[in-house]
Amino acid sequence: MKQDTTQATPFKLVYNRTATLLVKIEVKTYPTEPITKENFQKTLLRKTYDLMEILENTWQKAADNIQKSQEKQKERHNNQLPDKPVKFKIEDKVLLHHTKIEKQLSKNFDFK
Repeated sequence: MKQDTTQATPFKLVYNRTATLLVKIEVKTYPTEPITKENFQKTLLRKTYDLMEILENTWQKAADNIQKSQEKQKERHNNQLPDKPVKFKIEDKVLLHHTKIEKQLSKNFDFK
């Protein structure tokens, strides 16, 4: 399932492919030329560099999506804030709410 922030699955971010069940696997050969002792090292390095480049691009896209999502969240949060901060004066009555303390106190205690 795609994450809203990264627009990718965690599996995709790690392995740069979608997760498949064993019954759905198709063997794809890479590269098309036969692998011999002489070209094995070169083929392995080429495949590794190709995967690294693809993964870096995927990670960069995810980072960009995270940045966009964080900016949207910040904008939504800032839109909910009042335009002017409330300034209290001495002797003003305010509602004081201690959820942490209320969970610790029994019902018989009267929080004052």
